[in-house]
Amino acid sequence: MKQSSKFATGTAALYCRLSRDDNMDNESNSIQNQKKILQKAAKDKGYTDAIFFVDDGITGTTMKRPGFQKMIAAIEAGYISAVFVKDLSRLGRNYIEVGKLTEEFFPQYDVRLVAVSDGVDSDEGEDDFTPFRNIMNEWYAKDISKKRKIVNKMKGNAGIPLSQPPYGYMKKPDDPRFWMIDPDAADVVRHIYRLALEGNGPLQIATMLCEAGILNPSAYRTSKGISKGGSKSTLEPTKWNHTTVKKILSLQEYCGDVINFKTYSKSYKIKRRMENPEENRAVFFNVHEPIIDRISWEKVQNLHTTRRRRTTVTEEPCVFSGIMRCSECGGNMSFHFNQGNHDIKYYSCNTHNSGLRKCSSTHYIRVDFLEQVVLYEVRRLAAFANEYEDDFIKSMMGRSAKVLETDRTRKQRELDVLLARDKELDMLFERLYEDNVSGKIDDARFAKMARRYEQEQQEAVGKIKTLQLELKKADNKKMDVGGFLETVRRYTNATTITRRMVGELIDHIEVYHAEKRDGVTSQRIVIHYNCIGAFGVPDLKKIPETDIVMETRRGVAVSYAPAI
Repeated sequence: MKQSSKFATGTAALYCRLSRDDNMDNESNSIQNQKKILQKAAKDKGYTDAIFFVDDGITGTTMKRPGFQKMIAAIEAGYISAVFVKDLSRLGRNYIEVGKLTEEFFPQYDVRLVAVSDGVDSDEGEDDFTPFRNIMNEWYAKDISKKRKIVNKMKGNAGIPLSQPPYGYMKKPDDPRFWMIDPDAADVVRHIYRLALEGNGPLQIATMLCEAGILNPSAYRTSKGISKGGSKSTLEPTKWNHTTVKKILSLQEYCGDVINFKTYSKSYKIKRRMENPEENRAVFFNVHEPIIDRISWEKVQNLHTTRRRRTTVTEEPCVFSGIMRCSECGGNMSFHFNQGNHDIKYYSCNTHNSGLRKCSSTHYIRVDFLEQVVLYEVRRLAAFANEYEDDFIKSMMGRSAKVLETDRTRKQRELDVLLARDKELDMLFERLYEDNVSGKIDDARFAKMARRYEQEQQEAVGKIKTLQLELKKADNKKMDVGGFLETVRRYTNATTITRRMVGELIDHIEVYHAEKRDGVTSQRIVIHYNCIGAFGVPDLKKIPETDIVMETRRGVAVSYAPAI
């Protein structure tokens, strides 16, 4: 028995749905046209009370539609006695779910179903063709999804961006397929990257943006009248989330690149997007104007991946965290502080004291000694750039090319080995199959060996794709000589080491074991700069030199031994 309600008995639900796919049949499927058709049909069937339930712009492959769910709730509450739709595909394009509705749910609640264009009326008896219509409606959705994937694949492989422009960019008025810089938003993006290079984390940057009263991306788009899909932000206009900042700091698109196929869906019925492995993405370099230069972007990525947890005693991050390397084993050096005196901070390689014993001796360096050495070398590098600019540029370009070529040669050699092994595995598998067919090895042995070969080949294919992508990036990576020169000059009169200085100039620092010769203990430290690698400043008249000596403990002094 139906429950009493504020609606009169015989209330009809007029359900309208329109998705992007249905727009191909523009006028006939429009919400306005559906309303007219359903109103007339309901009146002709004797229903004077009718309620509209509408879902505009939502696909029929999902049943989680706001208007549809409200209609279902009204039916379960006993308010509805009939449902009118233009055709069965309006109810949905999932034949299993729509079948449950027409064959189980509606009869259970004694609801009459009328699909006007399909000529379906449950009060006139069962329609044997209804299940087939539902199957065809789902096939239509599947076919549309397949066609869209083909079109997207063609566009994506042609370098046309498949996603909406990120914050900082907007669509070109003359060619909406591509992007151009949005000046106001781009200034905020540049500010975020500057703060990151100065050593601030996403949470700190978000707080600074909030305090400065800068509109967050969602509020900024709203202020510009730009509509973007997805759920609406509930944050205050000037409230920034640290995850938003983190995403901005990770987007390679700010270098001018287009990255397509970042995500994929397992099925047209599943709307949740899955992250695509990097080797399956299509990357196109320098498609649009960059907001962030590539060197700064890559340095921010390095800072993000190597950021260390703050020391609980000092509550201060060390500016060198993540870039210290042991010269012997090549491993990262760990930051510590002296338990008896927290002012004494140092880096050491753990592998000597661990059970692995990869290092023959302890590699140790005091942070205050390291700061003096790095400041000394940076100022010498800046003096060389100022006083001997032509020589500096010539040397920088040569070293940059050498560093890139060395890295590329190593990766190409590794790729060649993997490609040869992949080809060899194909031949081994072929021989294995022939031996199994001829009876030389039994099925169990064949299955075991085949699994092993397949596993090895899958791992090799993954590494091959990664290396091919890295080599492609290397081919498009060029040294910004002017930018690096300008960065070096900025620190001509530097008096302290900052996180930004380290981030902009230094890739990593190698520390050697302190050695005692002729009664003097000296320690060699090699600074590897961004793009140019290890660089020893020439001994020239206008370049200042000084001896750096520090008493590390009572009666023991260590002097700095520059790289030769």
